[in-house]
Amino acid sequence: MANSNKSSLAAVFDMIKLESNAVYLQKKFLDHRIYTVAILLLLIPLGFTEGLFDYKNQPTVEDELFHLRLYLFLLIIPAISVYKTKSFKITTIIITLTTAALAFHAVKAAEILGEEALHTVTTVAVFPFLIFFILISVSVYIQITFLVLAFLFVIYFKLAQSTSDVLHDTYFQIAFQYSLAALFVMLIFSWSYYRRFCLELALEKGSKTDPLTGVANRRHFDIVLKTEVNRNARSGSNCALILLDIDHFKRINDTYGHPTGDRVICCLADTCVTLSRQIDLVARLGGEEFAIILPNTKIEDAKNLAERIRLHVENIEVKSDSEEPVKWTISLGISAWHASQQTNQTKECSAEKMIQQADTALYEAKNSGRNNTVLYK
Repeated sequence: MANSNKSSLAAVFDMIKLESNAVYLQKKFLDHRIYTVAILLLLIPLGFTEGLFDYKNQPTVEDELFHLRLYLFLLIIPAISVYKTKSFKITTIIITLTTAALAFHAVKAAEILGEEALHTVTTVAVFPFLIFFILISVSVYIQITFLVLAFLFVIYFKLAQSTSDVLHDTYFQIAFQYSLAALFVMLIFSWSYYRRFCLELALEKGSKTDPLTGVANRRHFDIVLKTEVNRNARSGSNCALILLDIDHFKRINDTYGHPTGDRVICCLADTCVTLSRQIDLVARLGGEEFAIILPNTKIEDAKNLAERIRLHVENIEVKSDSEEPVKWTISLGISAWHASQQTNQTKECSAEKMIQQADTALYEAKNSGRNNTVLYK
């Protein structure tokens, strides 16, 4: 139970940090941009529908309110701007200014209708939720800030001008209750979106990683290698590929069991990740075969890394289920791609050729006694 509470508390703090993270907010904006646009456009007919009730209740202020309602058509401008922009920062500025303009519009309507009008009362009740819906795609900090400002405005300005104690108490009760309810909705929505974000992140990671070792899987390896080769074709830089395979792996499984074989595989994966650079990609291609993509690397530098990995493996051992030490070795094959290889024919298949060349070098390493590194020539 304690672990569960600790995990939930850690998730809350993680959500609090993410609500100020640029990557998180950008995704949140893109996921909810269409809703913000729809709400802004929906406010136009809603405002004129509200105007019909104003005319019915107070026909004496029809013209003045009608001209005020015409300003709602200007909401088309921020709606189009939000729809077209791809930056959450620009959108945040647009939406916050729009929310402030809507607040000013509501205040002017309330001044025309008077503090006893139904519109004035409903505005105080609805505006906290209006803030949430309009600001749904921005940080919860901005949502709460606008909610607090709206509540303080009602308390310190509208209530201070109220001539009736009954109206004073009514406005305070409505403003407090609906603001509190809106705050609860804001927090619940932020928590729900955070959980959705974590789930999508976990699914994305699961689709890219090997479940046993935690390194990249074959699918992600293929995508990254093709992307890297195409990038190098444009920039004219070098790229190297190391294929490595555990020697006599079937013998390890037959002698010590598959759990020991899995520990050997995981040990090799950890070794490759530890000794390679952060920009390198370590992947498990299947079974006991691994690959390392080395961007901006010449074949000689790739060989240096391969030898460090090979020598490190020679000096480590894995314990079997019966605590017996298991010694094992690896064989490695290396290929490289550079701009001089680029032709119309090889540009599309250069990634496959790199794999074939590295595999040929690996095959040669196996045939020449294993536990060595071979460069493709």
